[in-house]
Amino acid sequence: MSAVLPGCLPFACVLALATLSPASAQSVPAGTFDSRVLLGPDGKSLRLAAQDEILGFLTSAEERSVTVLSRGITGAKRLTLERGETAARVIFHDVDRYEQKLKRLPNGRTVMYLRDSYKSQIAAYRLGRLLGMQNVPPTVLRVSGSATGSAQLWIEKAMTEDIRLSEGLEPPDHNLWNQSLADMQVFDNLINNIDRNQGNMLVDSFGNLWLIDHTRAFGQDKVLPLPEMISRCSNSMLQAIRSLNEETVRKELAPLLSRVEIKALWHRRARVLKRIEQQLASKGPESVLFDYGDPDPGVTILDE
Repeated sequence: MSAVLPGCLPFACVLALATLSPASAQSVPAGTFDSRVLLGPDGKSLRLAAQDEILGFLTSAEERSVTVLSRGITGAKRLTLERGETAARVIFHDVDRYEQKLKRLPNGRTVMYLRDSYKSQIAAYRLGRLLGMQNVPPTVLRVSGSATGSAQLWIEKAMTEDIRLSEGLEPPDHNLWNQSLADMQVFDNLINNIDRNQGNMLVDSFGNLWLIDHTRAFGQDKVLPLPEMISRCSNSMLQAIRSLNEETVRKELAPLLSRVEIKALWHRRARVLKRIEQQLASKGPESVLFDYGDPDPGVTILDE
């Protein structure tokens, strides 16, 4: 996906992000979904509440408008959906290609098997939900015109990470932000995401990190793409990965991934857990594991 998505506002226009206090950010627990404020195209809170209600809307609401996004290499479209008085926008992908040959990616990585599919978008959301992650936007299978693809909720008033950096704007809470990044690295290695970049990391107007564009995730690789990036992990993420049930994962992902790809995912799960165990052995739990909101290791909190 492109570094700047059409419809995303410049950070300078989102004063809430620049002025939001860390205390306000903590009132919306990091890593959660149901407590986050999701917005509609009008900038007001989305009427939909529960995740399953959102998924049903994204699947069957009427398509009112289509915008072809000029940037990016996957030919994505932005759809405006409506049902009654409720409206929401989604990003629609229908790319579905596989290449089994040595290929060098724009980020310099070389892969033997390239999977670039809308099905990976849906699989990433479903696996994230099994892990209790709440920062992969709701994503469903949907038909638009004559194309079948993925429809992912558009995060309104959100900016890409590269723009945040270029604007010199700071996260409202550096500690929570770094913790979100740590779990992102764990997740990306688990799903073999070979295309994470600052253009597919979104920051909403509350300072929350959202992970989008997973069309190039999964595939047949059993090894981790960037194991050295796994240095810390939340207790909730570690417990969720340990508790994953193979039969449940297969049931959720079988319509989207091949048996070989699901088997590869299970091999990567074992390697992710091994990497975390190695970090625990060398650094100690206090330097590796955290609960969201915990102070960074080595930081002394002084009483007022």
